Amino acid sequence: MKQVEMYTKQLVRAIQESQEYQEFCRVRDELRQQPELRARMNEMRRMNFELQSTAPSEELYRELNRTWKEFREFRKNPLADEFLKAELAVCRMLQQISNEITAAVDLDTKEIAEQLSF
Repeated sequence: MKQVEMYTKQLVRAIQESQEYQEFCRVRDELRQQPELRARMNEMRRMNFELQSTAPSEELYRELNRTWKEFREFRKNPLADEFLKAELAVCRMLQQISNEITAAVDLDTKEIAEQLSF
């Protein structure tokens, strides 16, 4: 376990030193200088998270459509757009890392996952 902890710390350090994370931190710090824009950004991010965490329904799709239209308007602000792009780059990097770990560590769950597939 100590070896895993050591490599986990190295991975965290590598993520923190990555160009994607550094860019995210730079833009995040700029956004913090504009409290109103930051509050609006956090509200949009919260709404997006809640919508994506909700079970699919006809109302959900209408709400997602409305939110995406709102995001489109919001992204006309260059700093908001830059922040969202930087955040997405970090999220994709973390997702790729997670996917690679999950694919490499066989927990014998493939059959269960197949049964849950729709």
